[in-house]
Amino acid sequence: MAQPLFANQRETNLSSTVALVEEILRELGHDPAASRQEAAHHTWRIKTGSAMTRISVFPTGELSHIRVEAVVITLDEKVDRPSLFAHLLFQNVSLCGVAFALHGERVVLVSERSTIDLDRSEVRDLIIRVTTTADDHDDRLVAAFGGVLGEAEPAS
Repeated sequence: MAQPLFANQRETNLSSTVALVEEILRELGHDPAASRQEAAHHTWRIKTGSAMTRISVFPTGELSHIRVEAVVITLDEKVDRPSLFAHLLFQNVSLCGVAFALHGERVVLVSERSTIDLDRSEVRDLIIRVTTTADDHDDRLVAAFGGVLGEAEPAS
């Protein structure tokens, strides 16, 4: 029996999103092959200033999602967590298209969306918005609240 015309829509969407990400990474001066993570086929890591950013494209249900996440600071025992978390929540209200979150012991800046109708300008905006916002905030947050810049192992 013949396959329906759009039977591979999910795979096509995933492939086109991966191609878009790699195209944008090249435009931004990053080598997609060198940035690709071995363990995760559709994940890249890039550094902008002092912020390390992970771009992932992954299937969820019938479609795919793109997630851009930058590690801003790694928490240590000296961080006043309630003050930092209150500050980050206050900052979230003024951010557009990104938000601070906690991922384990790391404060991250994250943006995610479905890849339905995703175009190159949106991929570019996701990557630039996360990388520049993370790099704009990381040094100030470490200076004000402590912790370790980026993905460094927390000091004991």
